[in-house]
Amino acid sequence: MPKTEDAILGALAGIGAGVVLLCLYTAAQFLSFHFITPSKPLQKYKRGDADAYALVTGASAGIGFGIAQELVRQGFGVILLGHLPDELASAAETLRAIHPDRPATLVRTLTMDARTATPDEMETALASLSPLKITILVNNVGGNPVANPPFRTHATYTCADVDAVINQNARFMARLTALIIPTLSAPAEPNQRSLILTLSSGGYIGLPWLVMYGATKAFNRALGTGLAREFTTDPSTSHIDSLVVLPGEVRSQGNCRGVPGSAPLAVRFGRDVVRKVDGAVSRGWREMHADWWHGIEAALVGIAPEASLTQGLTDQIRVKKEAWNEFWEKNR
Repeated sequence: MPKTEDAILGALAGIGAGVVLLCLYTAAQFLSFHFITPSKPLQKYKRGDADAYALVTGASAGIGFGIAQELVRQGFGVILLGHLPDELASAAETLRAIHPDRPATLVRTLTMDARTATPDEMETALASLSPLKITILVNNVGGNPVANPPFRTHATYTCADVDAVINQNARFMARLTALIIPTLSAPAEPNQRSLILTLSSGGYIGLPWLVMYGATKAFNRALGTGLAREFTTDPSTSHIDSLVVLPGEVRSQGNCRGVPGSAPLAVRFGRDVVRKVDGAVSRGWREMHADWWHGIEAALVGIAPEASLTQGLTDQIRVKKEAWNEFWEKNR
């Protein structure tokens, strides 16, 4: 009997030691990923002496602009894609001022509406960029382009509302990615790679009053991770990295009401995305939380009981719903 007890105690001690080691390893990975970043990120996505470009969608403001800003700081050319010409022009001037000694053509704009762009229009637009060495695609365009009020039950959505959300958040992204993969697959020298960053959202888990938006964010997540796995199966695409970015709350031009005080600003979040890509890719990750607090929130969501999770999400989204719908009522 004592031998049996000793065996049980030994097994429990071994399990306990394993759990402690796992916790220490996880903590070390978390801390090193978020707080030890390269001084010169994304070097493997450059092309020697030639100017490498990133095509950034939804780039005139918010997270897209924050990512574009950091890419310019790191020496990349950028193509800002959006649907508001004046806003794009203003964003481009701001980015050109970062390196006023560099050619203005290293910051370009491309006007296109993700909700209405046809395949022919998209192909023509990409053909106009063919002289450029595009090595990075940032799939950031998104939003909740429904008739007001913006936060409401799915039963109140018209077919036009449903289509608008799908077009802006999913269809355009899928089409653009398919069209640009041949460009990213262009022969590269050893150690030179290409990159697709796909912005999803913590909303992929399913949100009340934003059902369609959350559903398209789940699509974005699956698109990015599926591409990452598919690229490894073909030598012609094995040098393309695909990484999903999962933001939580980020304060931006389009997300400025009912936002918790802990939310990072879009410019800071964009900087963190650029600086943490290398760490995520080197670890073999298919997705990352660029903000450390978002990573903690995601871990808590993963262990929360469903009833608690539903209540917490409902309370959080209700604050945003009331803030935005009140704003709409005052300004309609």
